[in-house]
Amino acid sequence: MNLFTADVGQGKVHVYDSDNDKFHPKLPQENFINLNISELKRGDVMVIECAHLRESHRLTLAQPFDFSQLEKLEKNANQKGITILLFPQKSTPKARKLAGVEADAKTDEADTRAIASFLKQDKNAFNSLKKFVPTKLKTFQEKNSHIFDYLQQCNEDINIAKTCGYGFDKNIPHEDNVSRWIKKYTVDGGSSVFGYTPTLVDYLKKEYPKDYKELIWAIGLTYDKKGNLKIAVPNRIYTLVHSIIRPNTDELRLRRDIGEVPFWKFIKDHYLGCKPYHMNQGVAASNYKHWMRRAVSEYAFPNKKSTNSTDFQVGMSYEELVKLKKARTKVDKMTQKIWNVLRKMIVEDELR
Repeated sequence: MNLFTADVGQGKVHVYDSDNDKFHPKLPQENFINLNISELKRGDVMVIECAHLRESHRLTLAQPFDFSQLEKLEKNANQKGITILLFPQKSTPKARKLAGVEADAKTDEADTRAIASFLKQDKNAFNSLKKFVPTKLKTFQEKNSHIFDYLQQCNEDINIAKTCGYGFDKNIPHEDNVSRWIKKYTVDGGSSVFGYTPTLVDYLKKEYPKDYKELIWAIGLTYDKKGNLKIAVPNRIYTLVHSIIRPNTDELRLRRDIGEVPFWKFIKDHYLGCKPYHMNQGVAASNYKHWMRRAVSEYAFPNKKSTNSTDFQVGMSYEELVKLKKARTKVDKMTQKIWNVLRKMIVEDELR
């Protein structure tokens, strides 16, 4: 199998032949549709950014093919025995960094070479690529509209809280259902004149007796010198609780397609933005990917001390990439444990 990578720009298609280390610039789009590319043969794989193989519309030049052309491309691929896979658009900058390409050195050739190098060295990434299936724009929108609507609601809800310190800034008077729940089941929980209110810490201790201290820290909670629980990093716990409770109504946050509270996979993929085929998820995803996951991660790029040190770096070796991914996976698993406990408390045990 030979791996080809393609990019589209300025009305032309640019293709890199990785086995022969040959770049074919500015091919007519019909050459791509007909898979008329030198050295491309049965059994080979063509990878192209997913955005380029969606049905064209008037608001973008990045999707140049109409639906009939996409259908023709699929037919030609089946007849010629070529597999066409989709590369997440959001992952291209990462591939460039790993290839040592600075942002201002971006070219069509640099992109296609970088993607090929990335996929050849990261087999897990290659195996996770989606197969190309022609999809009408209307069908794509209908299939994903419930996700877009869900994220829009989430962002509208959380934007106000963000500007008010999530209800934990002493200089900004603000409180909502999410911040009230957090206070009730963390710093205000436990023994009182009204009896005992179970806390998030109680649940974490019970579910994960060996790991609960690490989980408490990961969610932004800490203890002061007197042993009192404090909310040290509000955006972490607020972001996770906010995925289940709406701040300004008595409603739980429901999926827009099935009318139920999501489970972890949906939350991780969409709300926390860990699915590479979606972009611009908003505040919650930013809070998690750019703040919580980096801060909690045990990985730091050699000789880097900034918060950016736990992200892809220009020229990062694949050995370092493996370490980075391992550390990220650990944080994701920790977050999954915390979120599942929150869901159990709020949804199953109805602690509200």
